[in-house]
Amino acid sequence: MDGAQPDPTIYASDRERRLSASVEDEGLSVTSGAVTPPNGGNQADTILQMQSNRENEAEDQKERLISGATKPPSTNLNRSVWIVIATLGPIGPSHYGVYIDGVNDGWGYSANYTHSLYQKSESFYRSARIIQSGVAVLAIPLTSAICARAAVAFLQRNSGMTVRQMIALADKGWIESSIFLRPPWRWKRYGSWFLLYAYLLSLLGSIISPLQELFLGTKTIKTLTEPQYIWDLADFNSHFGLYDGQTDDGYVTAVTRGRLATTWTSTPQPRLWSGHLDCNLLTQVPTYGDSDDNRNLLCGINGGYNTFGNFSTLKDPYFCQLPSGFSTGLVRQFAPRINSTARRENVTVDQYPKDCAEISESLYIHYSNSSRAANNSWSLDVCMPGDQTVSPWKDSLERQDFTEELYLKISLQGFEDDGMPSGDYYSKITLDTTAGFFELPNYMNGGVAGPLLEDSLNNHCGTDCAKQQEKPALPLPQNITRRANPESSESISAINITAEFQHNVNKGPLLVIALALFGVGSFLDKRPGYEAYISTIKDVELPSTCLDLVPFIPLLRDVQNTHFAGAPLDHCLSYYGSRFWHPDIQNAAYLWAFVWNTNDGYDGERIRNAFSTAAFLANEAWMMQDLLSSSFKVYYDLGADTQVPVISRAGIALISALLGLYLLGVLAMALYAARVPRWTETLDAFAMMRIGAAAGDRVPLLVCEDMDKVAALDDIPGSFGDATGGEGEVGELALGAQTPLNGERKYRSY
Repeated sequence: MDGAQPDPTIYASDRERRLSASVEDEGLSVTSGAVTPPNGGNQADTILQMQSNRENEAEDQKERLISGATKPPSTNLNRSVWIVIATLGPIGPSHYGVYIDGVNDGWGYSANYTHSLYQKSESFYRSARIIQSGVAVLAIPLTSAICARAAVAFLQRNSGMTVRQMIALADKGWIESSIFLRPPWRWKRYGSWFLLYAYLLSLLGSIISPLQELFLGTKTIKTLTEPQYIWDLADFNSHFGLYDGQTDDGYVTAVTRGRLATTWTSTPQPRLWSGHLDCNLLTQVPTYGDSDDNRNLLCGINGGYNTFGNFSTLKDPYFCQLPSGFSTGLVRQFAPRINSTARRENVTVDQYPKDCAEISESLYIHYSNSSRAANNSWSLDVCMPGDQTVSPWKDSLERQDFTEELYLKISLQGFEDDGMPSGDYYSKITLDTTAGFFELPNYMNGGVAGPLLEDSLNNHCGTDCAKQQEKPALPLPQNITRRANPESSESISAINITAEFQHNVNKGPLLVIALALFGVGSFLDKRPGYEAYISTIKDVELPSTCLDLVPFIPLLRDVQNTHFAGAPLDHCLSYYGSRFWHPDIQNAAYLWAFVWNTNDGYDGERIRNAFSTAAFLANEAWMMQDLLSSSFKVYYDLGADTQVPVISRAGIALISALLGLYLLGVLAMALYAARVPRWTETLDAFAMMRIGAAAGDRVPLLVCEDMDKVAALDDIPGSFGDATGGEGEVGELALGAQTPLNGERKYRSY
């Protein structure tokens, strides 16, 4: 039956071909790198319409007919079985794993059909093992039968044989070792070169099957079923849209701020990938302190899943949209990853940028309490130098690296009674971000995620890799906006300073964190509004009522989620705290959290860990936002269990060599027996009775305790010939006769 040839690019939808074709075919025009809809239509609606024009294609699987099979000859049965076992490949399908070409043995069409091909191959393998077991059982009887017939021919051609040597052949001495256990000087009385040859041939035939079982084993592997895929994932190209003029409405910043307030250090993070976490008590190394009791601390929290509490101790932590450890099975696939690592250091006043407020492209935010009294005063200056209007992200499939810097100046005065010494505190946060693609865990790489690729993923995608991108990246100019200069640095509102920055697309993670913590809608920005709300609440006992959550505070806790300090400010802004604690104390406590921590004092290790985890949340919010042009797919096929043979190359070479010698030896013996006309098929009991009758006068019917003592057995010839010397029309068999037997001559018979 003929079927349609499947499309080699079945794994990409038809949308890829439409987007890679001329854009004008969709009724669009391209101007300066921007796609414009016809008749002035809405651009977003046009893109959604393009995304909805997806069609699923299905092709009939080409069927193969296997015909012309021939039966192997019986002497080659053992050889045929061994070839089936040593091939180490499926019977029917051309391969076990994924091989993306024009056919793919049905992969991509029907899971049941594809798996049935390997089930058929598995049944062939089981049948071959059964036949091989039967051949192993028949190897010795078959060899012995051939040798028994060849022994008659041997005795007809060798005149120097004795009856004792003939008896050894008649007793099939090649299948028992008693003769070969005799002393060497007695070998000549019993042995012959034919007996030794038959013995070695039988020995070789008997050891092949055990050796084969020694080298040959089975294992369970995964075979193809049907590819599945996760679609509408985002890669770095997806953040550079199909049309110019896109802006950020502040969604990423708002989501990041919300997660900074609701994420705990002990919360399992399914999208947090890292190196292997050793939970074996015999091999693991302490990761927190030097006590053996702390060795399984990380494994005892959330069953070994990664959390933010130990973020700084993780080996190569990074963000990926897929759950940590997600395996693509039989398909080789790649996914984007982002790793942002924070560094914190206390700096001096001379190291703090002095002209940050005057540079329009840099981020500068100032907060202070309005009273400016000598006692209980606080202030905050936030500075991100450089041009923050330009996105650090690149529309690229290759590795990209960039660094962001954030300076904080925190001034406190008059809060000593609340545990916050007066002074000016300067700190610098440096965030190093590395992004690119990596190979997802699969069966080929042992289920371990690959390293960060230096170049494009397309350079690493071979025949076992399904295409993941449906559209090429369109080169578009980045949208750049400027922010308005603040009218007054005394203002406690961040609206005039950060509103313009919110519209910048593809902001760096540290800029997103700064806007989330100190920009529009931040805790310091909204804190004055709580007083008006609280004043409307009746004076009732509501000590446990949580009015709002304070961002960043939960991330300062340690790996066991211990409270960061006994300060007045908790992660939950409660009615009790807002009602009876002065706002200046709460604001000062919030700023103090960026300076000092109960766990490590002024060293800032927990603060550094908190900024690293905050960057993870910012990257997650940026990558997981709803994008109109998301078109990245990840294919996976976890496969089905199939039993396959396993044998080493050395085992194949050794068994093949021994099997070749055995088959050649048996073939030579069979040809020798068939070539010589024999007076009897084998030296069976009837043949030996007739031979005994011919030598009855010298070997009478007497009791014999030891055959070695019968000297007549060494004197009576053990060969056969024609007693008439070839004269006359009818010959006569005789022991020791010198005239060879002739297949064309008639002899006396019963």
